[in-house]
Amino acid sequence: MQDQSAVAPDDTILAWAREHYGEQVYSPVETFYGDFTGDGLDDALAWILYPSGGNSDYLVVALFRNEGGVMAYHRSIDNVFGGNPRDVVFEKGSIRLTSTMPTPDDPRCCPTGSQDWVIDTD
Repeated sequence: MQDQSAVAPDDTILAWAREHYGEQVYSPVETFYGDFTGDGLDDALAWILYPSGGNSDYLVVALFRNEGGVMAYHRSIDNVFGGNPRDVVFEKGSIRLTSTMPTPDDPRCCPTGSQDWVIDTD
């Protein structure tokens, strides 16, 4: 068994994603760090993409708690969508972010809108 203290957080999150969604998970996983538990340690929000078999990708937004220096899966978020996550702000109990979303007149390839999200991390 590998010493968990020697594994980088991004590697732990990618390994978890591939275990649950297959080796086709895109690497690197887009990961954002900040404290959502209020314990002073950086937790993580992972934006995990993997192929759907069609002309789009599946998205999983997963939260990871920092448990003694090891990223432990907390839960997945079902109601956040889009691409190009940005402006990520961690607070105790929540994470705010913006993603790119299509507007009604956008072609499927080229979304130009944006959506703000608030994720309850409890």
